[in-house]
Amino acid sequence: MNARSNRRWINYAACVWSALFAAPHIWWALGIPFGFPGGQKNHQILISSTWRYVFDLVVILLSALAVVVALTLMRPSINSLPRRLAYIAAWIACGMLTLRGVAGFIYDGLSDPIWNPTFFIGGVLFGAVAWSARPSTHASGVL
Repeated sequence: MNARSNRRWINYAACVWSALFAAPHIWWALGIPFGFPGGQKNHQILISSTWRYVFDLVVILLSALAVVVALTLMRPSINSLPRRLAYIAAWIACGMLTLRGVAGFIYDGLSDPIWNPTFFIGGVLFGAVAWSARPSTHASGVL
């Protein structure tokens, strides 16, 4: 595989990760407790509050935005505002998701085999998306 093909697969993997990350938030917002951290009892307590419902909706929207970011950065480098915003968003996603994953590992150790690795993998994927979309030094003169 060539570098462009590798970049496409990284971007597609980030899209799949984003969709899979959104999925439980969709069913939690719909009232289905499957897979909720802390089980059905925690789901009943938290989903009854407006902030948790809004939180799930925000996560769903951010996940959809993450798909757009990954697809935008898959295109050939075009110096445009949407591409620059997507590039910045990919680095922000990398930082936030990686930090959340690492913090979870530090706090929980290895007791959470699902969510901490999920955050960490998302951070690594969006870091790879951002890294592969970085401006070339010969095209713009700066990084």
